[in-house]
Amino acid sequence: MNTDRADIKDARSVRPQLIRLSYVAFVQFLRLSTSLSDANARHLRRLALRDALKSLRRELRQVFGHALRLLVKRDGSCAPLDPAEIRSVLICRLNARLGNTLLLTPLIKHIHEFLPDAAIDVATAYPSAANLLQDVPGIRQVIVYPYKSANAVWRYLVALRRMRAQRYDLAIDPTPDSTSARVAITLARTRYRLGFDTFSQWVPLTHAVALPAESMHDAVRPAFLFCEALRVPLDCTAVRLWLPLLKHEIIAGRTAVAEVLHSAGAAGSATRVFGFFANAAGHKTIDRAWWREFWRAFRALEPDAIPLEFLSLARGECVDPRFPALSIKSPRSFAAAIAATRMFIAPDTGPMHLASSTSVPTIGLFRGSDTARYRPMKPHDLMINVNENSASRIAERCHRIWRQQERAPASGKFPGAASAAALLREPAARQN
Repeated sequence: MNTDRADIKDARSVRPQLIRLSYVAFVQFLRLSTSLSDANARHLRRLALRDALKSLRRELRQVFGHALRLLVKRDGSCAPLDPAEIRSVLICRLNARLGNTLLLTPLIKHIHEFLPDAAIDVATAYPSAANLLQDVPGIRQVIVYPYKSANAVWRYLVALRRMRAQRYDLAIDPTPDSTSARVAITLARTRYRLGFDTFSQWVPLTHAVALPAESMHDAVRPAFLFCEALRVPLDCTAVRLWLPLLKHEIIAGRTAVAEVLHSAGAAGSATRVFGFFANAAGHKTIDRAWWREFWRAFRALEPDAIPLEFLSLARGECVDPRFPALSIKSPRSFAAAIAATRMFIAPDTGPMHLASSTSVPTIGLFRGSDTARYRPMKPHDLMINVNENSASRIAERCHRIWRQQERAPASGKFPGAASAAALLREPAARQN
């Protein structure tokens, strides 16, 4: 009774905060709307409205989730999962983005390592998830739910029927606050349900894990959830994105890059290819003028460098028509082509995470995203805030990382995250 009263009190305390946040978001949108009038301002107004609605939706989801929590009987177990009882696993992450699907791969790897005989199914909304995960060890099937498409209701029912055709020993909701994942894990036919025990968690979990006290990368947190349920330790610093490519895929990636270079008259220069992706959207967008300045500065330091642009299928406009450009539909083929470059540079997008799943040094360009949650993960990867560094300064840093990587075969090591961060802190006078 006391617990229920405390929950009701907590729910009531959220309402004033919801009203305040909604008011602040609305006022900020109005202020931006009245102060700007040109075409760029209209774009900024759209972003402001979208962010305000997103914030409001997030807060509403918290309140309604907590209300459902009071109605649903929950009995999260304190006992660890027994690996001997788990022969089939369902991961529910109904998100349509490439990056968020890739962030599940460390969880898949840990499940496969601790439960090598278990069949793993993934329920997702990313349209190309089947291609992305088809050859990942442990994966049995990928169930794709519709996302903003024609006949969405019918396709949703088809995917739901396909999911419910299986009986699972364990279903996992790997994120702390996803309504779609909670609906899916509730509808799944499963013996155990595993998820985070949050303020708005309403699913009747059999195994509930408290959120970690410290901030975690979004690829680490699902693996943390699984390891906590098994009561096994997790070295968070060793977690990496996991997308093993087959030999024929790697060869095809090299061939695709070689053909583009040959068409551009740059054949034989594969060791000097620097890949980049510039077609980000929303607040992650970096304009073409910035990219042209970056490559001007980089090629002044490395004249033989060949920028190879990887194009988005949705937005295929090139940064500079003089640069070779490559457009690939399959995410695995995209990753294989990235693996044929010497460095990959991209905003915080799905291609950045694809690059981080390969051995290629990856430079992530951030403009507001939480770097602790979304940074590229390898020791020789680097994250840079473009709001605090000019294009020419970032080009200098990337060139230094490239030169250290160029010397790596002799030592067998790449520059670590600490040394990469130190490069960013060096005064400009010491860059020469």
